[in-house]
Amino acid sequence: MALSEFCSHFPLLCPRCRPSKPPHEFCGFVDIGGVDREVRVETPHFPRVEGMRISSDTCLQELVVSHMDQLLEAQKTSSTALEYLQKFQKVCSEAVRCDNRGREEGELQVELNESLVRCLLAHLEGLGWSRVQQVSPNFTSFTLQTRDAGERVHLLRVRVADGYPHEEPTVEADLPGGFEFNYEPSEGVAGVVRVWEARLASLQEFWDVMDQIDKVALVLDPPTPCRHHTFRRLLLGNQVNVQVTLSPQQPRHLPQCLLFGPSKRTRPITTRLTHTYEEWDAERSFVENLEHLLGESVVRECGGVEGVEQEVECPICYSLHFQGSLPDQPCEHCCTPFHAACLYDWLSSLPAARQSMNIITGECPYCSKNITCKIPV
Repeated sequence: MALSEFCSHFPLLCPRCRPSKPPHEFCGFVDIGGVDREVRVETPHFPRVEGMRISSDTCLQELVVSHMDQLLEAQKTSSTALEYLQKFQKVCSEAVRCDNRGREEGELQVELNESLVRCLLAHLEGLGWSRVQQVSPNFTSFTLQTRDAGERVHLLRVRVADGYPHEEPTVEADLPGGFEFNYEPSEGVAGVVRVWEARLASLQEFWDVMDQIDKVALVLDPPTPCRHHTFRRLLLGNQVNVQVTLSPQQPRHLPQCLLFGPSKRTRPITTRLTHTYEEWDAERSFVENLEHLLGESVVRECGGVEGVEQEVECPICYSLHFQGSLPDQPCEHCCTPFHAACLYDWLSSLPAARQSMNIITGECPYCSKNITCKIPV
C-alpha cells in the first residue's frame, strides 16, 4: 500500500528492492519547478523516513545546500518517506521559481564593463573561438575546452574581475593536485592556458593508465571517476577489495595499495605483497601487475556493479555507497561487509548490545555472532 501510494505520487521514480523486502532505493526523476531532475532516493527503512537520503545533479544539489535548514526541518517533521519527498519537492520548486525571477530581473539590469568586454574579446580571439565553450552574459566568466593527445576533453573555468588583466583571474581545472601558475598581466588568460595545456601534456601517461584500469577492472570507488582522482577501489572477490593510489608523475611504478576486508582474508595477501612488491614490472599492464603481486584476480568490468552487488553491497541498507563511504566494516566470522554507520545503527537498536569506551558490540545481523564497531564521533 505504501509503495503504490509513493509510486502514484512520483511515477518517474523506479523502486529497487530485494525479493520480499521493502524498496531500499528509488532511481529516476522528480519534477522540480517544472523540470524533471534526476535523483536517487535511498530509503533504508521504507516507508519510514529514518535514514532517507536524496542524491541529485549538481544544479539541484546547490539548491539543497542553500536551503538545508528548511529541508532538515522538513525531514524532522515527516513520518514517512513520501511525506518528506513531497516537502523536498515543494521547497526546491519554490527556490527554483524565486531564483528564476531573480535571474530574469538581473538580466534586465546587466551592466557591461566596456573596457573589460573589449579586452576579453581580444584575448579570446587570440586564443581561437574553437577553444571557447561558454561565456557568461556579463563577461565575468567563461569556459575554455581543449582535447589532449588521447582525445580526452578538458575544461578550464575562468572568472575575471573588473581589474582584469591586471588582476589575476580565478580558475578551476580538473587536475590531480590542483592547478597552480604564475600569472603575468601582460599575457592575460593566454599565459594561463599555456601552463594548463603544458600540464595536460605532462599527465598523458597517468590518464592512459587510469583509463586502462577503468576499462578493464570493476571500479567500486570513486562512483564517477574524474580526471583529478588518483585512486581506484577494485574488487578482488571473497569480500576483499584493494584501493590503489597512483603517482601522477610515475603512474607505471608500484602504486600504494590498501586492502579492505576480513583480516583472515587480507592477512595472507598482505604477507604475499611484502615479498612480491619488487616484482612490479613497468612493461606489464597495471591490472596484470596487480594480480601478480597480490596473487588474486581483479574482478573485470562486465555488467558493472549490478553483477556482483550481493558481494559488495551492505546487507543492512542494500547499497554500495552510503554517506560517501563503502562497506568497510567486515564481520570476522561470516566475512560480510557493512557500512560502519549502518552497523552502528543496527547494533544500537539491539537491547543486548554492549558499549565500552568508543566500541559497541552485539550480534552480526547476518550470522548472529559477535561483531564490534567504533562509535561515531
